[in-house]
Amino acid sequence: MASESLQQHQRFLAAVLNTAHEPLDAEERAMARIKFYRIIDRYSKRKRDGSKYKRHLLIRYTYEYALSEESRIHFLQTFYQALELSIDGEGRVNLDDKEQADKLWLKISAFADFLVDNFYLPLKASARRAPLPTLMSQPAVPDLITDPREDCLIRDRHRCVITQAFDFDEAVSRHKQYADEAKDDEERSLFKGGNHFLHLEAAPVLPHSLAEIGSSPSELSRTKKLTLEILNIFDNGIQKLINECVGKPRNAMTLTKNYHHMFGEFEFYFTRLDGPNDPPHTYKIDNFLSSPMRKELPVTRTFYTEADGKTIDPPEPRFLALRRSLAHVLYLSSAGQYIDELLKKLKEKPADEDGSTELGLFAQLRLDGWCPATNTERQ
Repeated sequence: MASESLQQHQRFLAAVLNTAHEPLDAEERAMARIKFYRIIDRYSKRKRDGSKYKRHLLIRYTYEYALSEESRIHFLQTFYQALELSIDGEGRVNLDDKEQADKLWLKISAFADFLVDNFYLPLKASARRAPLPTLMSQPAVPDLITDPREDCLIRDRHRCVITQAFDFDEAVSRHKQYADEAKDDEERSLFKGGNHFLHLEAAPVLPHSLAEIGSSPSELSRTKKLTLEILNIFDNGIQKLINECVGKPRNAMTLTKNYHHMFGEFEFYFTRLDGPNDPPHTYKIDNFLSSPMRKELPVTRTFYTEADGKTIDPPEPRFLALRRSLAHVLYLSSAGQYIDELLKKLKEKPADEDGSTELGLFAQLRLDGWCPATNTERQ
């Protein structure tokens, strides 16, 4: 598409997100799914078109990993509107006709790129941000967001959820008070049991930039509005819960710096275990690629819900489920790798020197508070 035509189509897709949808009955839902898979399967056989990620898989898995039936139907309705097709038999496209199929593929490609540019890219860029204490000085973070690190450390027994490393600063404090007789939070010897000590951080489950706290809808940037609208398609109604939990232990967990970084890269995920013998808030933590750098995975952990005589909420299960879904879509479609390469390139070349769409997009994301500043800009 020409540049002007592409911009018009982007505006059309943005308008699609704001369109109200009528409920579908059981027959219409079944027809919507059948037609969706027929279209996606048709393009799964298409030769690579030069894209650095698999567009048809991004669309397919965004649908399949949506967190409720209501969300999946909402996504299908948005998909058909983006392709200017009806769910029923009207507006039928002959996929065996090359010209019609190619025109439809342009719309599919544009829809996939729209999801990446306005949802997956800003989400992944914001998830890479620094630990919360550093964020507090940045104007993009609402003043009402507090640092949950202390409560997280207490709830998680001053240990990394994955490695079980004990917090270095807390170990020093206890050694000063009790010397070699110091104990951990479960009354076990702290310095005689082979513990290792590292600096720990409170890692947000969902980026704080997703919160609407302190902003009215009219104050939100265009990019952020689109991101939140797509988020609502992915998990209908989650925005209110994010606003309630941001900056609280319910949206955070204790991790080492290394695992905090990997969590921000969506390199591992939590799957809730609900078997009859599983304690509440128990998860299997796994990653996509085995690596000596993450030798502790997979591992099963149970989050505590109280410490020092007070109740502290564990991480919100719905947030962990959403994070798991997003990680799978990014990995299975290769969009995560594409975004990593894009962000690396844009970090090395932060100024819009050649007027490219990618660099202009990155500049806009930075203005909207999604992307961290470059090392040069921080100095």
